Amino acid sequence: MRGGGVLWWALDEIRVQVTGRDARYSQVVLELAWNPGQGADASLAAQVLAGMTKRAWLSAPIGSVVLVAPGAGAHPGVEPAVDKVQELWPAAVVTVVDEAVAALAGARLDPEPAACVVVHQDGLRTSVAVVAGREVIAGGLATGGTRGLAQAVVEHLQAEHRLDAGLEQAWAAVVHGGAFAPSPTVPTPGPVLGAMITEDRVFPAPPGKVTLSPTELRAVVAPAYQPVVGLVEQVLREAPPETARQATAGGLLLTGPHPPGAEDHLADLTGLPARRVVEPKAGHHRLQVLLDGVARLLAEKPPAPVIAEHRIDLAEKLQLLEELGLRPPRDLNADDR
Repeated sequence: MRGGGVLWWALDEIRVQVTGRDARYSQVVLELAWNPGQGADASLAAQVLAGMTKRAWLSAPIGSVVLVAPGAGAHPGVEPAVDKVQELWPAAVVTVVDEAVAALAGARLDPEPAACVVVHQDGLRTSVAVVAGREVIAGGLATGGTRGLAQAVVEHLQAEHRLDAGLEQAWAAVVHGGAFAPSPTVPTPGPVLGAMITEDRVFPAPPGKVTLSPTELRAVVAPAYQPVVGLVEQVLREAPPETARQATAGGLLLTGPHPPGAEDHLADLTGLPARRVVEPKAGHHRLQVLLDGVARLLAEKPPAPVIAEHRIDLAEKLQLLEELGLRPPRDLNADDR
């Protein structure tokens, strides 16, 4: 089945993009697509920055650093990352952007609703936030993400079909199996390839394949969206009544690698209108909607770092060339032209 590789781009814990903003400085966009659990190190983003600097992957001067994270300032990885940026590049302007705001800006809705509920999915979890006026009013996280959807299919294949399949094959089934809507690129669901589970542990398991019907696949994938529905209801309750009313009218905005038809499925469950931003092919390597949103936000309000100008004294350079005999001496009696 085609499309198996679309899962892995979304599983990176930290993603970094470096761009040349102008001739004087570069900009770093650091995406903290990571929600540390118990025992996890909240300074992972800071370690990534320090490691890249040691390996000369980031060339000075760095004038602007953007941190994109669920929960923005509430994300435990933001503070250590900000401290590390200030240590490495004191002149850099640090901007912290909530990923829901970046997703809304990157979606380029016209007109942009006064408020809406952004449902952003990545490899490990789904964030749900009420966004009004480019500000997060209420939000929450549900674990799982694309990996959770694929894992549910893997476990179903093992239990019901005695087939041991990988996450990539399972994710391809989620995308192209028609659980919520037909695949836009694959006309009919194809088989999931794997190894048959047998009692014989002496010889390698024989290859096998199973084709899941859209109905069977829907029964596996749909329960994974129940926590998302609960979060939608929760954030609307937590928002002020007038904002909640506006967000209800603005509906759901799905960003990230939701499978085809997920917007209709969530609309049926929540009773809210829904639309989905389909990631372009480049989105298989990084969440393009977030990068587009960051670029748009910075274009609307560009950072202004204080970068020292290093001007070259041309007269001193010319004098040095003369002393080295690489340039004929000037006639001091000649007119300067």
